[in-house]
Amino acid sequence: MSHHDGRAVRYRLSGVNLEWTKKVGIIGGAVVIVLLVVFLSIPTKYIFRLSSGGELSLCVSRIGWFDAVGDRFFEPVYFGKDRDEMVNDLLSKRFKTREEALAALQPVALHRLHARLQALEEVEQSLAEQYHRLLGEYRAAQQTGVNGLELPVEALQRWLEMYRLRAEMVKVSAQGSAPHTTPPTPPVHR
Repeated sequence: MSHHDGRAVRYRLSGVNLEWTKKVGIIGGAVVIVLLVVFLSIPTKYIFRLSSGGELSLCVSRIGWFDAVGDRFFEPVYFGKDRDEMVNDLLSKRFKTREEALAALQPVALHRLHARLQALEEVEQSLAEQYHRLLGEYRAAQQTGVNGLELPVEALQRWLEMYRLRAEMVKVSAQGSAPHTTPPTPPVHR
């Protein structure tokens, strides 16, 4: 500071106009607030997303994949990496409500479930005969005094029991293929 006539004189060394900076700050803050209000007024949508690892998730979004967050009541499920026409159609849609999204997922899940059960049935039929023979051979080896075969014998017995119960599993899943009018509602946490 320099003293001129006994008074302090201040020099401004900045090349920035402080009045202009204040105006830009106020206008910028107002724009941010307006954009936030506009963003929050956009209705939420529900979308499905299939990760590169094959996990299907239900997401809540306002503007699409950019702000999508996983729905906390929908546990991601492994759907596989292959995308058929039904999955692609599901992934391309936006739903107004969670219930609408789950209702759209139901026929896709049931179609894939029945197709997978049918594919497994063919494989398991050939395995069942092979495993049944293998179990007999393990038991024969046990009876001759070979030790340490308890675990494979138990595993084969369980697999064969599962195969016998397969008919019941198919029957139960067929009953579940009737359209379910209301998807289950998540519990309300307070």
